[in-house]
Amino acid sequence: MDLDVEGAQSLGPSDAPITIVAFSDFQCPFCLRLHETLLQVRDQYPSRVRLVFQQFPLPNLHANAFKAAEASLCAHELGLFWEMHDLMFEDQANLAVAQLKEKAERLGLDPESFAECLDSGRYVEQVQADQSRGRSVGVTGTPALFLNGIPVEGGAVGLAVLTEQIEEELERMEG
Repeated sequence: MDLDVEGAQSLGPSDAPITIVAFSDFQCPFCLRLHETLLQVRDQYPSRVRLVFQQFPLPNLHANAFKAAEASLCAHELGLFWEMHDLMFEDQANLAVAQLKEKAERLGLDPESFAECLDSGRYVEQVQADQSRGRSVGVTGTPALFLNGIPVEGGAVGLAVLTEQIEEELERMEG
């Protein structure tokens, strides 16, 4: 599957042979488990894997997920997407608007700029576009992973499963 991830937040080299796209929800406990696995993948394959984050909040299940997605994009605007991303996953129980603003302040983001961004709803359409992109490739829940465009079955897969799939894909590409 060809996933358009232009402009999405990513970690790792843009020319990495492996691109893992994760559709995720900051309040989803399974997404937290996958987040921990992806951190290990990043450490294990620093030059060979690019991680791409796509917003896929499920507000019918997680009341604060949509605003948290917006908050991550406001943090991105202010230069600290991944720091906010990690902090929200580490503290999933506290993602109400006031708590998001407190997290931004803790990270050293300008409180007025962050609050203005979050309160304005400036990133609602971008979050909705990520959700639409996910639905267009069959995402119905989170986490949903794609490795070089190939769906990874099992949601919050563990490190062993993901490493095996990465190695198989690297071998296929080199072979």
